[in-house]
Amino acid sequence: MAVRVRVRLRFGEKELVTVALANSGYETESPEIVLPQRAAERLGLYPRLPEGSVVEEYRAVGGVEVRAFVSGRPVEVEVLAGDRVSRPVNAIPVVTPGEDEVIISDSLIDRLGIELIRPGKGYWRFSDDPPGKVRVSEPPERW
Repeated sequence: MAVRVRVRLRFGEKELVTVALANSGYETESPEIVLPQRAAERLGLYPRLPEGSVVEEYRAVGGVEVRAFVSGRPVEVEVLAGDRVSRPVNAIPVVTPGEDEVIISDSLIDRLGIELIRPGKGYWRFSDDPPGKVRVSEPPERW
């Protein structure tokens, strides 16, 4: 198991609630969120990319290079945790053909205040949760 959290994504007037994998191995300098094509379509980010978008090569697991579409405009991301909602954070959406899961980067994990307690068990918490509070991962949502 891994840590997955329910997130609300907003882009303009469109909104999407889904589950995202918190991947601390997805290292970025600024907050990024990988979106499968179908999720990006629901937000109006694909196939017509926002102005300022670029195509970049990303290195995936095993060193495989994949073409990704990096949006010129951010999406707003919030974690929906049942008893609370995180503060909204802007993140760069990266549309990755072939990906079937929404993935949040290490930088976005930090900005959302997510702490991975036992990633192998799917346990996490918000950094400002009371001591001892443990949250449980959401089941995966495949796109």
